[in-house]
Amino acid sequence: MFLTALSLTLAALSAAVPVSSLSSEAAVAVCFSPEENCAAFADRAIGNAEREILVGAYGLTSGSGIVEALIRAKQRGIDVRLIADKTTPCERNSAVGPLAAAGVPIWIDDQARIAHAKTMVIDGAVTLTGSYNWTRRAAANSENLNLISSGDVAAAYAAHWRQRLAVSIRFNRKEDWCGVESAEGMLVSGDDLRRRQESSLPAMQGNARR
Repeated sequence: MFLTALSLTLAALSAAVPVSSLSSEAAVAVCFSPEENCAAFADRAIGNAEREILVGAYGLTSGSGIVEALIRAKQRGIDVRLIADKTTPCERNSAVGPLAAAGVPIWIDDQARIAHAKTMVIDGAVTLTGSYNWTRRAAANSENLNLISSGDVAAAYAAHWRQRLAVSIRFNRKEDWCGVESAEGMLVSGDDLRRRQESSLPAMQGNARR
């Protein structure tokens, strides 16, 4: 009975999910926090990168071990690129600044209500994904992080990463996204700043996405 139900479920899934999102040859390794060290799990995957790491991030803080691994990867010549949520630069101990200082190009996905991805695509072959944010606090939470070795899965995630890149804006300054004090002493949000800059936005976008 169970096997029959499982077969029917897989058949329905295969009909509903694009072929590019499925792979019959994926090897999966899993990590569960707080019981396991998922930061070290991610660190090893990042350390094995040879060419490229495409990162999607919602929570992203220094001191997690993961951000430091990305900076080391950049320093040894890996093409590390990041798409983050519009709130990510504003969180306490945000790693957006250190990554930008290390030369990592960063884009902000401000078109989605929340850019909630926690993903990395490494060398077009390995995908890290799960509930685990790239933050120090995530280690104490009940979270999961999956490492999927599959070119098909990596290609699907990379394609979605590039779709989000096409509608994202290049990060330049924290003040463009986080609340700052205006000349009148009022707190102005990043969204307010963005509206004030709308008249010049088309030109900014053209430069940011090159």
